[in-house]
Amino acid sequence: MLKQIKLSLERKKSNYDICIGSGLIQSHSFSFLESFTGSQIAVISNHEISKLYYEKVKLAIEKIKPCIEVQLISLTAGESTKSIDTFSEILDTLVRNKFKRNDLLLALGGGVVGDLTGFTAACYQRGVDFVQVPTTLLAMVDSSVGGKTAINHSKGKNLIGAFHQPAEVIIDTDCLKSLPDSEFSAGMAEVIKIAAIYDESFFEWLELNYRKICNKDASSLEYMIFRSCSLKAKVVEKDELEQGIRAILNFGHTFGHAIENLSGYGEVLHGEAVAVGMVLAAGFSNSEAKLEPSISSRLVKLLKHFNLPTKLPANLNQEQILDAMLLDKKNKDKGIRLVLIEKLGTAIIKEFSKNAIRDYLLNYKTKGEN
Repeated sequence: MLKQIKLSLERKKSNYDICIGSGLIQSHSFSFLESFTGSQIAVISNHEISKLYYEKVKLAIEKIKPCIEVQLISLTAGESTKSIDTFSEILDTLVRNKFKRNDLLLALGGGVVGDLTGFTAACYQRGVDFVQVPTTLLAMVDSSVGGKTAINHSKGKNLIGAFHQPAEVIIDTDCLKSLPDSEFSAGMAEVIKIAAIYDESFFEWLELNYRKICNKDASSLEYMIFRSCSLKAKVVEKDELEQGIRAILNFGHTFGHAIENLSGYGEVLHGEAVAVGMVLAAGFSNSEAKLEPSISSRLVKLLKHFNLPTKLPANLNQEQILDAMLLDKKNKDKGIRLVLIEKLGTAIIKEFSKNAIRDYLLNYKTKGEN
């Protein structure tokens, strides 16, 4: 059954729909085409995903508007693709094909494809429209919603980016059938994150229904994705450009991005790094935000239900982590900003000195929380 969320922003022209349901690609549910006036759509995907879904997407577009020229820009899969070099190659292709400002980009894939496509759309001719068709759980519940776009720099993740909202987000839950278990688990980290920081009742629902989710129960998955997107939409509506409350969505990400960067992009999945980051942030919350230790334990237990890591990699030392954290784009002045939780559903943002975080990491046991 189709579920729809309308994300309404202060900049009215940025409003868009998030459509969630089974078989949306097959049923040609592409309402963005009703107002599309261009002649070309470039579908950006990776080699694996394009083999599964590109022809279906192309057929869906051509069924509605046969005159549109649909082209595929296929990329190598992996975080290393989210680079300046790949961005430049896509721009070269668009220019060569005389892509115009009223044409459209369509991101078909996971978070890497979505971030890269969105950033390209934000930059090309000072902004063209793009549509998100996420195929991974992480992209469905997090990166496709909210308009954050970025590419990586060798010194840090997402250091080069822009806010550019999609024209529409189309979430076909059937795409999860082809998703590897490790990628599904990585997506669950972002689901758990939004529940931990913003909705205690949703966190409790996840605790009660984790077996159904692991078994890919269709109605449970659809509800979970709808709830996650609805919560994120509420936060984004309050603070589109991350000047205030939206920063709470970075719970676990300051530690997580450092782990990703130091491990080498692609060696650790984003959701896996965020899972460990949330455990570290929750541990820090015990002393700095008076979070009850039992909440940290529940968080770790829930992450483990979905086979997510909860321990800091043994090969990383505190100085490496600190240096990477200092590059985090949320930081101000000389401190490090962290998102902590006071209780389930309530997050705060605090700034800490490098020494305070060093002391915490020194005392943190690499076995993680139990």
